[in-house]
Amino acid sequence: MSPGPSDSIYIRLAIGYALIQWILALWMPDALLLHRILAIMAPIAAFAYLIGVIGSRYEQGHLRRFWLLIAAGLAGDAIGRILYAGDEWIGGVFGGSIRLAELFWSLEALLFAGALIYLFRRVQGPLRGARFTLDIIIVAITLMTVGWEYLIKPEMESGTDTVWRSAGGAMLYPLCGIVLMFFTLVVYFNTKQLHKRAVIFLCLGGSAFALGDVLRIFLDSFMNIGAGLYVYPLHTLSACFIGFAGGQTLPRRGRRSLSEKKPWPAGTLIVRYLLPYSVLGGMFALMAHRFGGWSGLFTGLTLCFILILIRQILIQVENDRLFERLHVSLQKSESLAHRDDLTGLYNRRYFNARLSEALGEADRAGFRVGLLYMDLNRFKRVNDKYGHRAGDLLIQKVAQRLHSLESKGVIVSRLGGDEFTVMLYPAGEDQELIWMAEDIWTLLSEPYELEGTEIYTSPSIGIAVYPDHAKDDQELIGRADTAMYAAKERHARWHFDVEQTMLLQLLHKKAD
Repeated sequence: MSPGPSDSIYIRLAIGYALIQWILALWMPDALLLHRILAIMAPIAAFAYLIGVIGSRYEQGHLRRFWLLIAAGLAGDAIGRILYAGDEWIGGVFGGSIRLAELFWSLEALLFAGALIYLFRRVQGPLRGARFTLDIIIVAITLMTVGWEYLIKPEMESGTDTVWRSAGGAMLYPLCGIVLMFFTLVVYFNTKQLHKRAVIFLCLGGSAFALGDVLRIFLDSFMNIGAGLYVYPLHTLSACFIGFAGGQTLPRRGRRSLSEKKPWPAGTLIVRYLLPYSVLGGMFALMAHRFGGWSGLFTGLTLCFILILIRQILIQVENDRLFERLHVSLQKSESLAHRDDLTGLYNRRYFNARLSEALGEADRAGFRVGLLYMDLNRFKRVNDKYGHRAGDLLIQKVAQRLHSLESKGVIVSRLGGDEFTVMLYPAGEDQELIWMAEDIWTLLSEPYELEGTEIYTSPSIGIAVYPDHAKDDQELIGRADTAMYAAKERHARWHFDVEQTMLLQLLHKKAD
């Protein structure tokens, strides 16, 4: 999915805005007030853009809550910049404002991490969500430990502790950006809930954020150059890219449920095996290198450690296979509960539940639900003349043809006997429903070969739309059923109760 025209404009504006900041930093380095105002406006604009996208494109649901957490993180970024700039404007009188700004920036990282954890937990379940949270903490602790042991601590011991202590504290921010970028990819490959373009923008935002902070550390701590003016454009791009990410993920209505999402196999491999065991093994190797080397005792301990890791992996693989068998068994049970025995189409129970759910979603999002209700003409004559076995074969062949409609995103059900329904959500214009009815009539009116005999039949189709014709699911079914009998009486292919629609619209106008 490519970005829409308005999204492309926003992206160009963000890049142009960052370029202006760089030019002003070179041309007017002393205009600190202007630079800080420009830096503050970027996360505010990104926050406003993302809130607008959430309000216009996302109905209530897990994706809406995910992007609201991201928007809250952008708000934390904006508040942190305001506090930081405010303290500098008044001459650094209140050092606590700087610490409060850092608190809001830390809150930003926590909100971003919380958004990823929420989405992963929502799709994969609470236990896997808890494991995902622990993975984030493990990687963060590992990176900070390695940075402390091999970068900061040696320099502190050599007497340059002031510079490295300052740099060490600042290193937390780019490390957070790197960790969150990595786990954004993990969430994408394991849940498939985010569009690829949204993930690219989130990673670009994290990259710009980490690059800006690394540049600040290098220039401030080691080159004694005030880097703030040159870092602001990178932070601007970071906030804007993260905001734009929300505009690239549109929910797919009327499609598979969350429980039917299948994770990418490589993503599963990374989360379950590669990530925790490689981190643990790497830390063990570093510890061995730092404390005593590879003596006989340590070598034996290492071999036992490796064998225990292999044993643990084998147990995990065995548990995964058992879980997969259980999952397949549950899917089969669910299919048996939701599918019609004779045809394999959805049964009445599933149709009623899905219709009720669709009407609820339509009320929240302002869409329409279309229902086509049909039965077969001359079906009783086939049963009487050729027997019930021939009638069942005819029903099965009709169902095979209707199965082809499911690729168009509709829900096809058999209610019983020769009665079928086709539900469209979200439904298009009335003419699109009529075209669908025409296609179904043509599809089902072709002759059927039953045990050497050619059988001719055709459907009578009734069309009803929510909320145009009905106020709830049962009334919608009744309206479509009535329209079907009207088509049968008129010897028509279909009947759309246009008169009823016009009457309801007239009553609404009078009520207004």
